[in-house]
Amino acid sequence: MMDSIDELDMYEAEKRLALYNEYRDAARVFTYYVETELRAYLANGVTVTPHAGEGGVFFEVQMTDVWIYEAERLNRFVPEATVWAVTDVHIQRLKAEE
Repeated sequence: MMDSIDELDMYEAEKRLALYNEYRDAARVFTYYVETELRAYLANGVTVTPHAGEGGVFFEVQMTDVWIYEAERLNRFVPEATVWAVTDVHIQRLKAEE
C-alpha cells in the first residue's frame, strides 16, 4: 500500500514540476498574468467588466491568446476565454523581455 501512495505522490510532484516549467517558458510570450479564485492564466489581451447583481458585484473577465494554468488540461492554450468571478481578479502586466 505504501508503494502505491509514494508512487502517486511522485507522479503528482512530477506533473506539478512539468506544469511549472511549461508556465515559466510560456510566460515569456504573454503580456498579462491573470489570477482568479479558481485558476491562473497568461494572456495577451484582458478586459474586465464589473456587473452589479442581486448578490453584489461580479466580474466578467475576457481574455485573448490564453494559456491556462491547469495540470489536467490537455490543451492549455486557447484563443479566447471568458471567466466569471465573484471575488477579486488580480491582473499583472508582465515585463517584456529585452
